[in-house]
Amino acid sequence: MTMHVRFLPFLSGLLALAGSLSPAAAAEPAAGKSAEVAIKELAPLPAPVTSFGAASAGGAVYVFGGHLGSPHEYSAELQATRLLRLDLAESKAWETVAEGPRRTGLAMVAYEGRLYRIGGWEARNAGGEKWDLYSTPDFARFDPATKQSQDLAPLPRGRSSHDAAILGSRVYVVGGWELKGQGDGDWHDTALVCDLADPQPKWEAIAQPPFRRRALAVAAHGGKVYVLGGMSDSNEPTTAVDCYDPASNQWSAIAPLPGEGADGFGMTAIGTTSGLYASTRSGAVYQLAGDRWVEVAQLKHPRLFHRFVAVDARRLVVVGGTSRAGKVAQVELLELPGRE
Repeated sequence: MTMHVRFLPFLSGLLALAGSLSPAAAAEPAAGKSAEVAIKELAPLPAPVTSFGAASAGGAVYVFGGHLGSPHEYSAELQATRLLRLDLAESKAWETVAEGPRRTGLAMVAYEGRLYRIGGWEARNAGGEKWDLYSTPDFARFDPATKQSQDLAPLPRGRSSHDAAILGSRVYVVGGWELKGQGDGDWHDTALVCDLADPQPKWEAIAQPPFRRRALAVAAHGGKVYVLGGMSDSNEPTTAVDCYDPASNQWSAIAPLPGEGADGFGMTAIGTTSGLYASTRSGAVYQLAGDRWVEVAQLKHPRLFHRFVAVDARRLVVVGGTSRAGKVAQVELLELPGRE
């Protein structure tokens, strides 16, 4: 039928595998990994979501949009519209700071204290009706200090199930597809960059990626942009990792993530001055060390379709996502040792 039908059995299998890890088993350190990463739980999300945007600004973690319902259940009323904030200095509860449009499968980044929302899809069907999903080209900026939002130059085309990362003042967008209602999605074969320091930022294409993937992770570290995991346009999950070098405008492949191909689907990643980190459905947290990936921590609550947010170089927050048991409300703070 459509791409949605082909996708459903695969996601069901992933959720079963994700849920097979009990919290007790997930908390046990794996052989050969550092046991020095401290993990503690923060205030849980008031309404757990998947496929949302998240970023950190001013010592707080922000979450916007996403999917509120059960897997395979998509409608307008099941799309989150709140911008939530958790102030880590308080760590008492999440608060709603603004409302926005219905968006799922979007990306969000922060630059100079302001939040940038990029793309995502909108459901135009009500509950019980046939899915009618449309990717949007939205690009908007929100200032937490003034609580004012501003629309910026849109993406060239609607895009969802993509990801984005900040490198200096430039935001890079890679992956995803364009949904146009009830038919198959059109896979994107372009990657884009936008300079947020420009008073009138606009999107430009970079070198064409040697892949077409969605439900992937994008992170920036060490002057380069990394694209991790996802699902290929042949509907195969992958743990492949590709690297884009802005200096040469070229792509190259590096060591894939450990685990099975399915581990790369719905994963998340983040880059800080202390390293490049990735989190997969197994609960394992990996760091890129030279030309290999090393497991440095194990989440207490394994999940997929979640987000990694870097508060600073040594504090990483894991938020949202789902498992076989359902959406994950628990928020985990990873404190990395000896890094400032």
